[in-house]
Amino acid sequence: MVEATKSFDTVLQENLDHLKEYPQQENNYSVSIEGTNSNLIINKNNIFVSDNAAILDGPMKKKIYKLNKQLAASTSGAQLEVVTVRKLPNDEDIESYANKIFNQLGIGNKEENNGVLYLISLDDRTFRLEVGYGLEGLIPDGTADNIINDDAVVDAFRDKRYTDGITQVVDQVFALMNTKTALVDSKIAQLKEQQSSATFSHWSVFTLLLFLMIVNLFFIIKSIRAKSTLKQTYNEYLEQMSVYSKSIEQNDPQFLQEKMKQTDFYYILLSGTLLIFSTRSLHRAITRGKLLKNPAAQQKSFGRILIGDTLYSGNGTILTTAYLASSYKSGNWSDNDSSGSGGGSSWGSFGGGSSGGGGASGGW
Repeated sequence: MVEATKSFDTVLQENLDHLKEYPQQENNYSVSIEGTNSNLIINKNNIFVSDNAAILDGPMKKKIYKLNKQLAASTSGAQLEVVTVRKLPNDEDIESYANKIFNQLGIGNKEENNGVLYLISLDDRTFRLEVGYGLEGLIPDGTADNIINDDAVVDAFRDKRYTDGITQVVDQVFALMNTKTALVDSKIAQLKEQQSSATFSHWSVFTLLLFLMIVNLFFIIKSIRAKSTLKQTYNEYLEQMSVYSKSIEQNDPQFLQEKMKQTDFYYILLSGTLLIFSTRSLHRAITRGKLLKNPAAQQKSFGRILIGDTLYSGNGTILTTAYLASSYKSGNWSDNDSSGSGGGSSWGSFGGGSSGGGGASGGW
C-alpha cells in the first residue's frame, strides 16, 4: 500500500505547530566576543535579535523572530541574525567583527552552515551582511551587496528610518534563505533512509563476521600500545617526583603536591577515565584532566566540560563559546524543538554554523 504524499502546506503547518509563539518577556545575558573588548546582549527568548544600539522597536523584533520561526519549519536549521552595536570595538572593522560574532555564536546549522548575520554599527555608519558557507551559492557577494547597498536602504538609514531599511534587507534575505522547503527536505531524508536500509540488507553473514574479527584485532593492537604508553607515563611520573624530592632539602609536601598536579599522570587520574584502549584515548584523558583542573570547570553530559560560557567536548575540542544560547544546553530544548524535516538546530538556540567571510559591506 502506497502512503499518500503530504502537501507542502501540510508539512509546513505541522512544523509550525511545534514552534512556540513570540515571547513578550526578555531574558537577557551578556556574551563576550573573543579577541575584542566588546560584549553583546543576547535575549535567550529571542536570540535572533541583539539590539545593542537600541534602534529596533518591538514589532521589528517580533518580525525577525517570526521569519526565523518560518525558517525553522521549512529549512534545515537556517537562521537569520540581526545585531546592532553603537560602535565597533577597537582595532576591528565591520568585516572582522561580523565574522567573529558569526563564528562565535554559531549562526545556522552546523552541518549546513546556513546562517546569515546582518550587523549594523550606528556611530560608524556602516553595516555588513555575513553569509554562511552553505548559503554562498544562494547569496553570493554580488547579491549581498545589491541587497544592503540598495538606494532605498541607504536613504532610509540616512534619514534615521532604521526600521524601514532593516525591513527591506531582512525580507529580501529571507526570501533567498527560504528556497529550500520542508517537503524537499522530507523527500531527501526518506530517500537516504531507504538507500541506507537497502545497502545494509545486502551484507552477508560471512562479511559481517570478517569485519568484526578485523575490528577486534585492531582494538587488541591498540590496547597493547596504550598499555605501553600508560606504563611509560607512570614511570616518567615516578622519575619526576624522585627528582623533585631530591631538589629540596626538607621534602616540602606542598611543593611536591603542586609539582604532582603538573604531571600527565595526574591529569589522567583527574579525568576519571577508567578504561584506556588506545594512545588516542590516553591523550584525551590528559587533555580532559587539564580542563577539569580549572576551578570553574563543570562536568556535563556525554563527557563534556563547561568553563564559563565555553563548552568543550571530552577530547578538548571547543563546541561552542555561547553555551547559554546554544542547542547544547538542554534547557533550550523544552517545548522549542522543531520537527522540521531537515533536522536542524533546536528552535530558539544557535546551531553551530560558521562563515568564511562571504557577504558584503556598506554604509550610509
